[in-house]
Amino acid sequence: MGRKKVWALGLAMALLLALLNGCSSGGNEAANNTSTSVNNGSSENAGDTGNPVTLRFSWWGGEDRHAATLEAIEAYKKIAPNVTIEAEYQGFDGYEQKIKTQLTSGTSADIMQLDLPWVQELVTKGDFFVDLKTVGDFDATGFDPTFLDNFGVYDGKLVAVPTGVNAYCLIINKTLADQLGIPTDIQWDWDTLYEQGKKLHEADSGKYLLLADHAALTQDFRTMLKQRTGEQWIKEDYTVGFTKEDAVASFEWLQKAMEAGVYQPLGEADLFFGKLDQNPKWINQEMPMTTSMSSTLPTLKTVLPEGTEIVTALPAIAKDAKNTGVVVRPSQLFAVSQKSQHQEEAVKFLNWLMNDPEAAVILGSVRSIPPVKSSQQAAVEAGKIDPAITNAVELGLENAGLVDNSISNNSEVAKILEDVIQKVSYNKATPEQAADELIASLTSKLAEIKDRTQ
Repeated sequence: MGRKKVWALGLAMALLLALLNGCSSGGNEAANNTSTSVNNGSSENAGDTGNPVTLRFSWWGGEDRHAATLEAIEAYKKIAPNVTIEAEYQGFDGYEQKIKTQLTSGTSADIMQLDLPWVQELVTKGDFFVDLKTVGDFDATGFDPTFLDNFGVYDGKLVAVPTGVNAYCLIINKTLADQLGIPTDIQWDWDTLYEQGKKLHEADSGKYLLLADHAALTQDFRTMLKQRTGEQWIKEDYTVGFTKEDAVASFEWLQKAMEAGVYQPLGEADLFFGKLDQNPKWINQEMPMTTSMSSTLPTLKTVLPEGTEIVTALPAIAKDAKNTGVVVRPSQLFAVSQKSQHQEEAVKFLNWLMNDPEAAVILGSVRSIPPVKSSQQAAVEAGKIDPAITNAVELGLENAGLVDNSISNNSEVAKILEDVIQKVSYNKATPEQAADELIASLTSKLAEIKDRTQ
């Protein structure tokens, strides 16, 4: 497809930083599978603008996101009393497979929340999403054009819009960190993480420095590789972008960190995969930090005692890093299904959700910093943007690393790395064995993907 191979964040950084300066106040994703129908009335209601329409809206998230999104749907009653929106929401675990199955079977929701890697994959496999440039009257003028083009436009079609501007960061329970003597005002590197984590666990074997499931460990590993090489970990030509030496060094750090208690044992942590906010160690304040995307902060904060201070910082950056590895990307994306029987009504609702000041105030920062300038301003003025999220996004934009190419985010490629990461975490493979397996498996899979796509 005619997709840019190398993305730039320059214009987005400048505009968003200018807007975010002065943001002052305001507020891992989980929940049970839930379906709620919000009836926007009948065509006989005052303000009716058309025949009765039912739309399905699907998303994942935590309780804060669910509550805010449901409130926004309720508010839409005033805008379109003829529209019934059936809300389908759940935690992250299992959502990707559900969405992909629904898309391929033609049973997806009319409006759906998607993750960036899935969009990159899905647009190569079929015509699943409407072009928001040509269907309905979606107003994209409030988005930074570079950010929108980088992440939502494929083959000239606007197939999805960012739900927010998200930055990979350290989310720190400062109240707890201060009690434990852990610094919160430093630039972390991998050595410092190890030293502080080892010291904490040796002092109290029930405490660990970093909250992480296998997905977080995978992201940390990829970040280490990019910092070592200064390159994409998977190249555009479908070859690996690192050496065995690079992989061994990264696996060695991960292995020693697991053994020292920097991370909670993976067998315990993965009981809360995709719903880290439900981990008792975090809730009971036995882990002071996590490396995550800024959009997860509200849910992680909600489960802590009232008055707990949460701050953000840049993730670990190696002292000799060739690239920061800091990820700045859409929190998620919204798209409208090509199979929707009410595409224009779906686009109309999406337009309201992204552009209306009332919607912006209701949603606040549950999907990180809103990507539309007027929505950002409305949420800021209403005090609905948590300053810790603002700080994370500002730091991310100022220190943004390589933007992952689409093949780096391929789900088959990611699964290989996840499997090897777990073997190292469970001491089922040495760093050398893991590096050999990773390179061999990736080389084989990448050749297979290349044959399918070219």
